[in-house]
Amino acid sequence: MKTIKQLERLRKIHQCIKAANSGTPKEFANRIGISQSQLYNILEDLKLKGFPIVYSKYLKSYVYNDDCQLEIIYSVQLITTHEKIKIIGGFKKNTSLQCD
Repeated sequence: MKTIKQLERLRKIHQCIKAANSGTPKEFANRIGISQSQLYNILEDLKLKGFPIVYSKYLKSYVYNDDCQLEIIYSVQLITTHEKIKIIGGFKKNTSLQCD
């Protein structure tokens, strides 16, 4: 499942940044198995979501300049037709009737 792989990659990115152990952008991208441009896109997206990510030249690593946490909530479940009917209030439209 592609989505689970992307979420796992995001978790790994967060852990590396939190530990100030990402390395240079090239090293970081190689470590997580993506291109540098993909890495930059992911980091930009995280920044837009409010993650305080900066690159430390001294540490040669991405770091958070403020404490933050990443919470990933993912759920997969089957919803049957019967459950869908209950969710929309129990009303099932009868399509066999026609109005004049």
